[in-house]
Amino acid sequence: MVATLITYQSFFAHYRRPPSIFDAPVDNIFGYLSEDEFNALSVDERMGIIRDILARFSGMNQGDSAVASSFLAGLTGPAMERLANNARVLGKDVLLEGASAWSELTTESEQEAFIDQWVVKWVRFAEEAAGRGGSQTDQQILERMTRQAKRDVERNQSIDADMAQQVIDFWQQDIASVTKPKEQAQLYQFMPAIRDRLLNRTGKAES
Repeated sequence: MVATLITYQSFFAHYRRPPSIFDAPVDNIFGYLSEDEFNALSVDERMGIIRDILARFSGMNQGDSAVASSFLAGLTGPAMERLANNARVLGKDVLLEGASAWSELTTESEQEAFIDQWVVKWVRFAEEAAGRGGSQTDQQILERMTRQAKRDVERNQSIDADMAQQVIDFWQQDIASVTKPKEQAQLYQFMPAIRDRLLNRTGKAES
């Protein structure tokens, strides 16, 4: 019991709460993104912070813009690597959270429905975060993603050696560098399942 209390006391003594995105100084916000405490948040909490940062800085005044530019320009060496690594970890965790939930489903129809919902969720997030939130229905988003997937397949039929190397580099630097072997195995199953679901969906996108 004593050991547990000491552990909790030590954790909260060093824990940094996320800064107020709309009130905190710019350098405090970007600095927090490079800290270990950021990675300790859930996927939804981290993505919420990213969304709020984009919302704040889409209307950034000249003073905040100058501070942000100066702070990012001053990030070098370990600080820049921590920020980049945290971005990789977040991307991995988004995929891994989906892969874990998908792998627990037992029927093909359940897995397909989950992928549909997962794709729609993250497409909507990306578009709203970029200020492009539209009025498309879930079905329209899925049809759009299916058309995009089919165009990508057609384009990749003529893939050259340089493009193939870029794909390999992306996996090694941005995914494999922050994943354990067990996690990679989950992603090896989930990512092709997303592709196959989009390519094999029935509906208007196939016409």
